[in-house]
Amino acid sequence: MGRPPNPQAKAVLLGKAAAYVLEHGLSDLSLRPLAAAVGVSPRLLLYHFGSKENLVTEVLADIFQQQAHLFAAPNPDLSPGQRLDALWAQLASPSMRPFLRSLFEVELRAIDGDQHYAQFAKQALQGWLDLAAMHLKDAPEPVARVLLSSLTGLLVIRFSTGDEKGTDEGYEALKGLLLDAAHL
Repeated sequence: MGRPPNPQAKAVLLGKAAAYVLEHGLSDLSLRPLAAAVGVSPRLLLYHFGSKENLVTEVLADIFQQQAHLFAAPNPDLSPGQRLDALWAQLASPSMRPFLRSLFEVELRAIDGDQHYAQFAKQALQGWLDLAAMHLKDAPEPVARVLLSSLTGLLVIRFSTGDEKGTDEGYEALKGLLLDAAHL
């Protein structure tokens, strides 16, 4: 009978694996390069996580938890426009790129029918929807969905093309539409 996995060693490996995925993405994730990057053998990763699928599950959960901690509730003393400006500044920050890439990769795999990723996509998108709703205060959920969808599209354009000026202008137009419609 072998030793049971060490929870502290597993937590350290999980943190390193999550950092690796944030840097390199999920698309070409393979155990050998991941193991080499975190300084262990592929066998040790399997020992701690059981399978590549379990490792990916735990890494994604860790990444989404890190992402959730990046966003605080909006300051209630700010005007609706200021709340949205703060959200956009945070989302459009280059530091968000790895988190957004991991989210978009999960969404694409879910679109392709991968049920393993569909659950993560659903949970992550609900978290993003909740975030959008917090910044809108009392707006109906469909308005939060419009905000989330629009911001997501702007972020895809921004990070895939580098068009900061155009996406900032698109954000300003979206904010103006929401303010004019009194949904903030």
